[in-house]
Amino acid sequence: MTTLPMTTLHMMTNERDGQARQGRGEYAVEYAQTAGQQAAFFREQAEHHRRQAEQARVFADLSPGDDGAEQNRRAERLETLGRHGDTMAAAFEARARRL
Repeated sequence: MTTLPMTTLHMMTNERDGQARQGRGEYAVEYAQTAGQQAAFFREQAEHHRRQAEQARVFADLSPGDDGAEQNRRAERLETLGRHGDTMAAAFEARARRL
C-alpha cells in the first residue's frame, strides 16, 4: 500500500470537492449523499458518547475515592469525544450543503 503525502491528499480532496461543486452529474449527488451519511454517523457517535458520559457521571457519584475520580475523568473524555463528533458532523453537513 502506497501512502501519499498530506499535500497530495489535500490537493486530491480539493479537486474532488471542486468537481462536485461544479455539478458533474452523478458524482455530485453521490458526494452529497456520502457527506450526509458521514454527518449522520458522527451525530450518532456524539450522542452515544454523551450517554456514556452521563452513565460515567452516575457511577462517579456512587463510587468512593479514586474510583469516582477515574469515572469523572472518563466522563470528561467521553464529553470531549461527543463535542468532536458534533464538530465533525457540522463539517460534513456544511460540505453537503455547499453542493
